[in-house]
Amino acid sequence: MGTPAVGYNAGVRHALYVAGRALAICWHYALQRQKVEMAYRGDFLINTFINVLYSVVQLFFIWALFYRVPTIAGWSFEEVVLIFGFGQLSFGYFSLGFFNLVVGFADHYIIEGNLDRPLLRPLSPLFQLVMENISLREVVIVLKGTLIAWWALAHLDQPVAVTITVFLAMQALGIIGGIIYAGVFLMTTSISFWIKDRVGFASPLFSISEAARYPITIYHPAVQLFFSLVIPFGFCAFFPAVYFVDPQQWNSWLLIGPLIAALFFTLGVLAFNRGLRVYESTGS
Repeated sequence: MGTPAVGYNAGVRHALYVAGRALAICWHYALQRQKVEMAYRGDFLINTFINVLYSVVQLFFIWALFYRVPTIAGWSFEEVVLIFGFGQLSFGYFSLGFFNLVVGFADHYIIEGNLDRPLLRPLSPLFQLVMENISLREVVIVLKGTLIAWWALAHLDQPVAVTITVFLAMQALGIIGGIIYAGVFLMTTSISFWIKDRVGFASPLFSISEAARYPITIYHPAVQLFFSLVIPFGFCAFFPAVYFVDPQQWNSWLLIGPLIAALFFTLGVLAFNRGLRVYESTGS
């Protein structure tokens, strides 16, 4: 009678050991990356300043759009700012581990053959690449998105108080959006395994993601469908934001967000692993 309990306890201990080991590896990877980034403190400060300035400029253009008109297609200034804030929040979580990877993957890992090194280690290559490219300075984008969304929630026609529950909900929705970004960009980045190009294929996708940081209902129905199911960037900004504006109308869409995140991240991982099979190194 005692055997099942002993087996269960052993399984729990092993799971905790594996989880602790994984967290330790993550910590050491992140620490080393941070040491590299902080070696160039001027670059760190300039990057932070540019990040903030970029959002200020974008918010200025949104304000300019609303300077003459109270609403655009029924959306107020505060509501559009809220969508923009959630877009920044989701992109910030994506940037923590994946931005540097997808931007430099084609050139650094494929063309220059630096993917060989992770392939020789007894760890998942994708896990290693994410850890190598983790960038804690992108927390600035997460904080920036949180503050923008916080301000917008407080200035809606029906203000939303940012309690601990609301704050945690905001972060959870941002993480879901970040996972969707990661899955979609992983699929696009994996094309570099077959079509080798130093620039890569992420740049057009960044432009598309910018368009999805505005109310998708201002677009043609086909575009709305595109941002909802084909390249679901609507779940990174629009659907999380409008949940706080009109939950009765948009709640059902928001509920499938975690499923969309799981599906597209799985597809991204599968595409990457499939690409590893055709990787040929530099041949030197």
